[in-house]
Amino acid sequence: MHALPNRTLERLPCAAGTLRRASRSLARLYDAHLASSGLTTTQFSILRSVQRQGGRIPLAELADDLVFERTSLYRALAPLRRAGLVSISAGTDRRTKDVTLTTRAGRRIAAAMPHWREAQRAVLEQFGVAAWDELAGDLRQLTALARTARAE
Repeated sequence: MHALPNRTLERLPCAAGTLRRASRSLARLYDAHLASSGLTTTQFSILRSVQRQGGRIPLAELADDLVFERTSLYRALAPLRRAGLVSISAGTDRRTKDVTLTTRAGRRIAAAMPHWREAQRAVLEQFGVAAWDELAGDLRQLTALARTARAE
């Protein structure tokens, strides 16, 4: 791979800044739709991720799946735990902890799904399904690249 000239780097929008602005804007849209369910977009994403893993997942795997630092994930889980939506318990060995959905979480996810679908529909109808599918693939590649890249 060859080095990009500074003028090219400076001409293009900052990847991190552009993605953060898009992420914040989309989170606000989804948060507005999910508000009546009592969940934020982040909370809904956490619950759905655990649900997709059968309702129980090691904390480290959940952090990896959601690209969270473990301490940030603990902070994000705290209100879910207080609301009785998740429990955190010892994992298969003493060094690990598991996150488990409660029955209440299943009901809350089911109640939130129609609101999430409304948000998803609003985005996809405006942006386009094919465009989103392509962008989602590109974003997965960027995520993988950022996970493996080393700061120099």
